Amino acid sequence: MHTEKTMRDETVPTPETVDELAAYVRSLVDGQHDYGTCVYAMSMAATAAFNHVAKALGVTGFQASCADMDILRRTRRLEGPFMLIDGEKALYPQYDLPQKLAEFLVDIKPWLAKQAAKKLAEAPGAHPNVYAHWRQLAEQAEQEPTP
Repeated sequence: MHTEKTMRDETVPTPETVDELAAYVRSLVDGQHDYGTCVYAMSMAATAAFNHVAKALGVTGFQASCADMDILRRTRRLEGPFMLIDGEKALYPQYDLPQKLAEFLVDIKPWLAKQAAKKLAEAPGAHPNVYAHWRQLAEQAEQEPTP
């Protein structure tokens, strides 16, 4: 039986064929698992499938990164804009993570305003603090000039 640490550190293969992929997934599913190792079995099976399809289709790094984000969107049921933050980059000043987050929030302001306006109409009985926050988001977008 693998441990969480061995599975976390294991390199996931890039199966050449669908049969190799199926065999790898089967080996993961059929292994003995506990609460923690089943997490790695799932992610390793998904990564092997990702690697196989990426190689078979000859995708670029950019296409693979778009697919990564789409997997997160689908598996986490994210319906709005999102971003990932690599905490390791906080070790280096050139990455300026607070600025990146501020830029993201500016970029999604129109989306936030639209969603806030929708929620104002749908949930007038929301908590007063939440309702006030939605109103502020909706009004901020109305006050800004359009380019």
